[in-house]
Amino acid sequence: MKKLSLYKIAQRLGFDEDQIFFGLTILTGLIAGILAVFFHKSISIISEMAGTNRPFTRETFIYGGLLVGISGFLTTRYFSSSSGSGIPNVRLAMAVYHGNLSLKETIAKILTSVFSLSSGIPLGREGPTVRITSGIGSYLGQKFHLSKKKVKALVAVGSAGGIAAAFNTPISAVVFTLEEIVGDLNAKMLGSIVISSVIAAVTASVLHGNHPTFVHVNYFFTDIRELIYFVLVGVSASILGPIWVKSTLWIRKSARRVFRGHKLSVIMVSFIIVGFSSWLAPEVLGGGSETINDTLLSNMVFWESLAILFVFKFFLTALVYSTGVSGGLFMPTLLMGAILGSAIGLGLNVTLGEQLNIQAFALVGMGSFFAAVIRAPFTSILMIFELTRNYEIITPLMISNILAYAISSKIEKGSIYECISEQDGIHLPNKDDQDIMESLIIEDAMIKEVTFFNHYVTIKEALEKSKLDEYSGYPILKNGKIFGMVSTQDLARAYVDNNGSQTLEKICTKNLITVYPDQNLTVAFHKLQQFHISRLPVVSRLNDSNMLGLITAEDIVCRFGYHIQEENKEDEVTKIEEGFKEIKD
Repeated sequence: MKKLSLYKIAQRLGFDEDQIFFGLTILTGLIAGILAVFFHKSISIISEMAGTNRPFTRETFIYGGLLVGISGFLTTRYFSSSSGSGIPNVRLAMAVYHGNLSLKETIAKILTSVFSLSSGIPLGREGPTVRITSGIGSYLGQKFHLSKKKVKALVAVGSAGGIAAAFNTPISAVVFTLEEIVGDLNAKMLGSIVISSVIAAVTASVLHGNHPTFVHVNYFFTDIRELIYFVLVGVSASILGPIWVKSTLWIRKSARRVFRGHKLSVIMVSFIIVGFSSWLAPEVLGGGSETINDTLLSNMVFWESLAILFVFKFFLTALVYSTGVSGGLFMPTLLMGAILGSAIGLGLNVTLGEQLNIQAFALVGMGSFFAAVIRAPFTSILMIFELTRNYEIITPLMISNILAYAISSKIEKGSIYECISEQDGIHLPNKDDQDIMESLIIEDAMIKEVTFFNHYVTIKEALEKSKLDEYSGYPILKNGKIFGMVSTQDLARAYVDNNGSQTLEKICTKNLITVYPDQNLTVAFHKLQQFHISRLPVVSRLNDSNMLGLITAEDIVCRFGYHIQEENKEDEVTKIEEGFKEIKD
């Protein structure tokens, strides 16, 4: 007897693909919430048992070394895809593998991350949580044999559920998924992503308790002069963020040269350095949520000690993340930002005699450094707001974050994920790829001088005139307005049937597929492919019968090629100008 797939069984029960997808969205959100809580509790319990959440002792070195050694061994020898945070793997799966993430690799990510993050290394659990929950969504989509489009949507659904459950921030989870994973804030899968985020957050709250990730901050924005100081935080983050990224890349490259490909050795050496560093600065251990709370509570009152702690965390996080051991960057970047913001606030109080709210500076620093490293500015703003529930912080947060994002983008083009992937020869899709197509609109590519026939022209006349050009189709106008379309094949067929005595009004296609001049070229491409036609009339949004032009697939390709050629010319000119400057210097 032939075994039926889950999809066929669901179909026999009367469910179509959209209904199955909706059910899997709910199930993915539920599982994401459960897995996020399990992941968090497992790391907390093992860390407490091994003593890796406090300054290392001889026993801690043994237990922690065993944990990170097992994780590193699995990652370097068997499951290379489990390295790092896992977010680049999700993005790559979305772009190249139609959202397919294997269950075996997802389970491996759980094991390697629990072992590595329980060893005390200064990385976070949020990135791996995204990879794990995205993998669950992908597995369910594949198991039910959904379409490629639905499987990719379930990957995004799982990603949102993971972030929502990890931080208890469903709104930022939605924005992060659209901004970083999907790469499109206008994605059609928004509804399912929202549902998954809410379900995952509620599930995690029920299982773990509805406790805020960070302490509540009392801040009231009353003095406009403070914005100048917050700008200083944004500018500082915009410089230090790319320096951290470049440091990570340099350490990675140097370690490969020194250790000659012995990846596990690099992981173990970095762990030993972290262990010794815990004697001087125990706050560097783990993701850093407790240390963030200390900065928000203003328990650290000397800017000099904060500056030293920042240097430790800055170096150790870059060192450990560069090894490829399983662990994320969400919490470490937030911690570095909190320390940076607090240090600047305390420094201003000391040097200028101000009475600034250090907690606010910590929050603004968190968002700014996150934006400078992860390059998700909208997520960074909403996440800090959602974590603190303080509306007063929004204005300084927005100004500082946008500054940090804009300046850091000039210093280092890509996020840490994109830079590391590029170093490995993997080219993740970025916002520029999508911006190129979105910047090309139909109006720029369409033919404005259109060859057309009036409705009263006979088939014979039209056929004779069509021999003089190479067009395969023509618009038909009636009283100056578009009335229909006719192809040369239609003309030839009609001529054979009735000797060409009929007018074009009788044989033309009147149910027209049209586009508007302000739409981007992907819309025209999609319609040409969907309806198997060679050309599209471009009509006015004010009046569908007012034809403005015509567009074909060839026009789109030519225009796109011209755009790329022009961009390359601009790049060449820039390089030549830079060369002249170097010669002058």
